[in-house]
Amino acid sequence: MLERLKALEKAVILLIAIVIAGTVGYMIIEKQSFLNALYMVIITVTTIGYGETFTLSDVGRIFTIFLVIAGVGTVGYTLVSAVEFVLENSISGLMERRKMRKEIESLVGHYILCGFGRVGQRVAEDLEDAGARFVVIEKDPAAAEKAVNRGYLVIRADATSEEALLEAGIEKAKGLVTALSTDAENLYITLTARELCPHLFIVSRCDIEESESKLRRAGADRVISPHSIGGHRMAAMLLKPMVWDYLDLVTRGQYIQFNIENLEWRIDDVEIQPNSQLDGKTIEEAKIYSVSGALILAVKKRGMNFDTKPSKDIRLDAGDTIIAIGTVEQLAKLEEMATSKTWLQGGRYA
Repeated sequence: MLERLKALEKAVILLIAIVIAGTVGYMIIEKQSFLNALYMVIITVTTIGYGETFTLSDVGRIFTIFLVIAGVGTVGYTLVSAVEFVLENSISGLMERRKMRKEIESLVGHYILCGFGRVGQRVAEDLEDAGARFVVIEKDPAAAEKAVNRGYLVIRADATSEEALLEAGIEKAKGLVTALSTDAENLYITLTARELCPHLFIVSRCDIEESESKLRRAGADRVISPHSIGGHRMAAMLLKPMVWDYLDLVTRGQYIQFNIENLEWRIDDVEIQPNSQLDGKTIEEAKIYSVSGALILAVKKRGMNFDTKPSKDIRLDAGDTIIAIGTVEQLAKLEEMATSKTWLQGGRYA
């Protein structure tokens, strides 16, 4: 496509040069005005054939012959280049959209991001850093093109429409973020998404404090106000800067220097699956720290609040959630323990 564009640019530049040269030539040779000379050039190179607009001298006729040879060929080449560029652009765009649609249809357990403004772009960056698969729904052409250029899966549509959510695979999605600029749009998307997929986890943006309760009633599991959070965080950073530096470190996956190795620390949540290595065992019996290296920060039993000081004797059951801190590898091992059943002799996990 880039080669076609360069060829079209060269053809247009050459055509403009011929028109300018022809106009100046008629003005000098035939002593004509700029408008008469330009008109003569245009009807000549386009082979319209209105006839001579002024009587040509012998030198003028010879000049016209060369102008026809150069101009007609250049006009034809320009038209062919333009048609090839438009066709290739249309075909490649169609193929790209089909490929993207097939990728979206194959997704399972992905996330849907409604809106690719400033907030949506940051959400997309964090999802990408976390290795999560997601689909962006954006109706603004410029914002949608920006998302495409970053390599994201994009649906160019209005996120408030039911058809766009279905096309994004909402019935197979794990979660949805609605980050549009108005609370009314976010409310409508939340209502529609909850109706289409009752089990979906929905996070909604909220700009006006009064809208928070409405969004929750509409089905949002979490409601986030960027302005409120930003203000609270700025104050907290001012009062406890080192604490927030540490929280940024473990929650955003930044790197710290420890001896001579770079260790990436994260905080993650892990849900215990039925018949897994952790199901029905206490923290001590499961040997979570010795096997995975991850440190348990909290445990949330189903239907209960977080236990932020879990004892080693607390029993873990299917459906419980563990909040843990560790490296990517340690948390991956903990995820494996919570989802698979591989118990070897000697009290060790595979």
